[in-house]
Parts: sequence; structure tokens; C-alpha cells
Amino acid sequence: MTRRDTTLLRFLAVGGGMAVLYALLAALATSQLPLPKALSSGLVWVICIPVGFRLHRRFTFTSRKAHRHGLWLYAATQILGIGIAAGVSYLLATGMFRHDLAVHLFASGLAAVASYLINHWIVFPHPSAE
Repeated sequence: MTRRDTTLLRFLAVGGGMAVLYALLAALATSQLPLPKALSSGLVWVICIPVGFRLHRRFTFTSRKAHRHGLWLYAATQILGIGIAAGVSYLLATGMFRHDLAVHLFASGLAAVASYLINHWIVFPHPSAE
């Protein structure tokens, strides 16, 4: 019996927790801070980057070695996520907490799909892929 690859499930668990953390912090920031909404959500995303990287390294991609430029690739992936989050926030955030919570959860979901694909195939490739 072969062992199942649970990377996607672990990614969803870690990513889901990070999405909730980001959405709560971003909704608080966009509804309470006297900053532009896109800047607020982008700053929150930056704060979440080291936490997410460590969690994914520790729990998601445990059996894989990072690409030799993995840190830079991960940072590029997060820049893409910041762009998605800031763009969605700019277009859809209203300053109302409940609405903005849904907006930021949506943005996190879009960014998560892109992040998983890039991390799975490029940042933490299968050993034979590098």
C-alpha cells in the first residue's frame, strides 16, 4: 500500500488558518486604521509572510527540500499574493467590518490557489524536479 501525499491537505490546513488570521487582521486594519485600505491590507499581508513561511516549511512541505532560490521564489509568491489582496481590497473593500471580512477571505482564497501551485511545483519541488 502506497503512502498518500497529504501535502494539499496540510497546505489547506495551514493556509486556511493563515487566511483567517489575515482576514481578521486586514478587516480590522481597513476598518480601524486611518490608512488607505489597499495599504492596510498589504501591510497585514507582509506581517503574515514569516509566519506562513515557517508553518509551510514545518508542516506542509516536510518531505521536500526548498529550491536553491526558494526564499526568493517564496517572496515573489507573496508579492503576487500582496498584489491580489491589495487589488481586491482596492476594488471591493468598503470600510464595513463584516463586508471587508468576506472581501479579504475571498482575496486570501485567490492568493492561496496561486501560492499552492507555485510552492508545490517550484519552491518545494519533488527531489527529481530540481
